[in-house]
Amino acid sequence: MAKAKAGDRYVCDECGMIISVDEACGCETCEIVCCDAPMVKAAPAAKKVVKKAAPAKAGRAPKKAKAAIKRKAARK
Repeated sequence: MAKAKAGDRYVCDECGMIISVDEACGCETCEIVCCDAPMVKAAPAAKKVVKKAAPAKAGRAPKKAKAAIKRKAARK
């Protein structure tokens, strides 16, 4: 097994437990064992993409609000 670095994630093929390495130990032949089998390096975690709404322009009302104002003015 390669050297475990801080931030690496390992998964057990038997039970599915996932661990995250907080500190590297510095040794050359380190094995992380679970269920009597060495754990394998896990795929990187997927990052969430958060889409931000476009900021509203100052002094302008949304289209729905403009349409409502026009309807009220037409009724009078």
